Amino acid sequence: MFGLTAIECFIAIVVIFIVLYWITPRKFSWLPFIIITVLFAVLAYNMTPYATDDLSRYYRELNNMRAGGLDELESAFKDDIYEWNTYRVAAYYFYFISRLPNNNWLQTVTIFIVYGLMFLVIYKASRHFKVDKLNTFLGTLFFISTYWYYDVASGVRNGLAFTITFACAYFHLVERKNIIFCYIGYIIAIFMHATGFVPVALVIIAEITLNTSGKFFNFLLLFGIVGGGAILKFLAEKTDNSFIQSIYGQAESHMSATIFVAGTMALVNFTVLLIVTFLLIYVSYYFLHSDYTEQLKRLFKFSSINIYFMIGSAISNILLFFRLTRWILPIIGALLFMIGMQIQGDQIKKEGVAKLTYYTPLNQSIRIKTRSVVYILYTVYAVIHFWYMCVGSSMHYIMF
Repeated sequence: MFGLTAIECFIAIVVIFIVLYWITPRKFSWLPFIIITVLFAVLAYNMTPYATDDLSRYYRELNNMRAGGLDELESAFKDDIYEWNTYRVAAYYFYFISRLPNNNWLQTVTIFIVYGLMFLVIYKASRHFKVDKLNTFLGTLFFISTYWYYDVASGVRNGLAFTITFACAYFHLVERKNIIFCYIGYIIAIFMHATGFVPVALVIIAEITLNTSGKFFNFLLLFGIVGGGAILKFLAEKTDNSFIQSIYGQAESHMSATIFVAGTMALVNFTVLLIVTFLLIYVSYYFLHSDYTEQLKRLFKFSSINIYFMIGSAISNILLFFRLTRWILPIIGALLFMIGMQIQGDQIKKEGVAKLTYYTPLNQSIRIKTRSVVYILYTVYAVIHFWYMCVGSSMHYIMF
């Protein structure tokens, strides 16, 4: 495209976004997000799936649906292709795509949905919490750098399920808006793919344990995936429900690999977890001691639950760990930074650096003293991970 490779086009799109973001007046700050979403979708339209990608298999089914219409869809339900008799949302999604002129629309629509939703969350959070352009930009940069574009374009269903869940969780838990649509979104995620149940379950846990804390509870979350696996096994043995059987089958097939044996890619993903965990600790004071505490404590709880659960999955289910890292942590890391650092900055303007440094508790004083260091480390890490994304991640499979 335009004489550039696919990766070069991806980089060019990000550069275009950066330039547009800084020259666009704040009241039109939504415009760069729309443009980058559209450009990412155009890039996806022109990509050629790798032979071993899920996308290649999906293309064959799209061809069948395009030729056979509703009869082929009914046949897919009957034959339970890709477990579509259970995950009918996915089947209808593929059927809708098959009505479009060609198969390339599958990854195009998918990318448009996931990036559109995530940029919408960033934009809404920026407006809702009065985050300035710099903090919004750095949060967005972190998200773009750590969200795995190629994996969601080539895998389709997992990325959709996880991203839709988080977007619904933000509006449900934080802004408390469009709750009915959020519930619909959760149902869509659950019946898009077997693993869609996981992020929805974490939302439910966050909601019902909002005021629960303590080391014992955190311990349960840390190893919840192991206990959950045992419960799933028991239920799978006692019932023939297709949904439970599917979830258990997915969990059992990926219980062998751990972060200790999964190689460099897993370790790179683990560094994202370390960065976001550090951010969670660093901004915890501002999330829980501000004018927005009632809303932010729900985001803080949901983020905490995800992190504890991810540590457990790193020990026993590396594929689930990957999915949470690639499609949930990037947006959590973006929101924690942009909101937390904005609240901290507002407090500094209101009370002054001297007072917050020398006349506050030690943990608060340390946060103020290390503010510049956190900015530098966060930005440098986002840039380094962007470099890794382009040269060492699955992005090297992207081609025209």
